[in-house]
Amino acid sequence: MKRLLLVPICALVSVLAALSLSVTALAQERAAGQVDLSALAEPFGSRPKVNINFGSAMMNGFAETLRSRNPEAAEVLATIAGLRVMVFEDVDTSLAEASVAEVAARLSGDGWTPALEVRDENAKVDLFLIESGPFVKGLTVLVREAGGTAVFANVHGDLDPAVIGKLIARGNALGGMDFGDIMGQFGQGATDAAPAKADGPAAR
Repeated sequence: MKRLLLVPICALVSVLAALSLSVTALAQERAAGQVDLSALAEPFGSRPKVNINFGSAMMNGFAETLRSRNPEAAEVLATIAGLRVMVFEDVDTSLAEASVAEVAARLSGDGWTPALEVRDENAKVDLFLIESGPFVKGLTVLVREAGGTAVFANVHGDLDPAVIGKLIARGNALGGMDFGDIMGQFGQGATDAAPAKADGPAAR
């Protein structure tokens, strides 16, 4: 009798294990291109001047506000599933270098490509991207300016590499975007603002 009971129990365990693996794989696929940037805020000991955490519904609204000023940027934004941006002002950006190096090493280890690196007297810029099939699944930008401004951003979704390439080549991948103005339109001030509620899993 015990043996007869063990057969369906073992079968149930196998089914549950398979379902668990399927759900895990699905969650990983949804999160492709997503990066946790929270560690980059810790060295400054203060809240970002601009703090954005948007999901796809918010991104569609964001895209519409830019369409007349920067149509190509709007086209990119419409394909974004999540946007995470932190902007710090009047900070010692050198304090974040160790954290930036850790994030960069983690990205490289996870298969991200270091697509752009700038080192000059005015700024340090690192841009990473990760691809899957015909799409860029994620883009991460780490900017530290000598004037005391740091910008850390991550976007994920099914991004058109041709459009992103053109924006990067022109140097206006973030052109036309006024983060303070956008957050104000969504009912938030740019200063001391909590991240906006996303409609789905958004980059942290």
